Amino acid sequence: MSAAAQQLRERIGFTGNTPMEIQLEGDGNPAEQEARDGSTEYRYFLAGRRIMWVPAEVHQAIQRAQAGANAQFALTKHKAPKPWTVIHLDDEPAAPQPAPSPAKPQSQPRTVASEPEPTTMYTALCAAIRIASEAEKYAQQIGRPLAFETGDIRAMAASMYIHATGGR
Repeated sequence: MSAAAQQLRERIGFTGNTPMEIQLEGDGNPAEQEARDGSTEYRYFLAGRRIMWVPAEVHQAIQRAQAGANAQFALTKHKAPKPWTVIHLDDEPAAPQPAPSPAKPQSQPRTVASEPEPTTMYTALCAAIRIASEAEKYAQQIGRPLAFETGDIRAMAASMYIHATGGR
C-alpha cells in the first residue's frame, strides 16, 4: 500500500434522520472551503482516521459549544425546517475518568438505533441514556454505585434538548 493510500481517511456520510456520534480528532482542525454548490462548508478530522464535511450551521454549533480537544457530538441531518441537530455530548458534567487500560481498542463512532423519524428530543434521550450508563459504570469502578432513575435521564435529555435548540 502506498504512503498516500495510508493517509486517506474514511469519509463520514450522514443518512437522513439517523443520529451519528462523532469524536473530533484533537480540535477537529476545521478548514473552510467552497462546496460544489458554491456554499461554504467545513472539513473536520475525526477520531478513527475519519473525516467529515459539514455546512456552516453545523460548524457554528460546534464552535458555540466551545468544544475542547476530542469533543464528542451527536449529529443528525433532518429535512426542513431545521436541517441539522448538533448535541455536544460532553455538556453534561462527567465524573473523572479512570486511566485508560492499555489493551482497550480504539472505539469507532457508531450510529444510534433509529426510529422512522428520530427527533431532536430522541437524539438527546439516546445521548442521556448513554451518559447515564457510563456514569453508573464509573461509579461502580470507584466503589460508589449509583443508579439513575427514569426522571433523572429525562432531566438530562431535557437539558441537552434545550441546549441543542437554543432554548426554543
